[in-house]
Amino acid sequence: MAMKLLPESDGYAVVAGSIQQLSEELYKEYQLTGYSILLEDIVKAFIEETKSYAGWATLDCQTKAITSIELNETIELNGDEYVIILPLVKAHCDLLQARLVEATRGLGVESYGLSVSEAQQNYNEKKEALPKLAFLMVPKSFNMGNR
Repeated sequence: MAMKLLPESDGYAVVAGSIQQLSEELYKEYQLTGYSILLEDIVKAFIEETKSYAGWATLDCQTKAITSIELNETIELNGDEYVIILPLVKAHCDLLQARLVEATRGLGVESYGLSVSEAQQNYNEKKEALPKLAFLMVPKSFNMGNR
């Protein structure tokens, strides 16, 4: 994760990376664990789950946009967005992998990992938790003056 100085503040924003970069990191991790899903599958999962997140919370890139933006692999996610979206993306990828493994069972390949029903249940749980995790309201104070 990189840090960028925000011009309108005294602080730094933690930038996790673009959806493409984050997908490539996850793809490398999955290659080491025997997953057979493609990088394109992970990018699609990241985009889909980021769209879900954007339905419940405002992405940082939305607050800085002066025109409408297309949610694609070039969108950069901040650290806080990334840690909320990543478990959902991983559950999505687990489901894709479980479907691939189950599809090969007919070819006589030994099944390993999560079953489709287990992966689907895990994905559903992560998806249901998203609204609670995504909702964030910055504390505000109101100066009532001297009364």
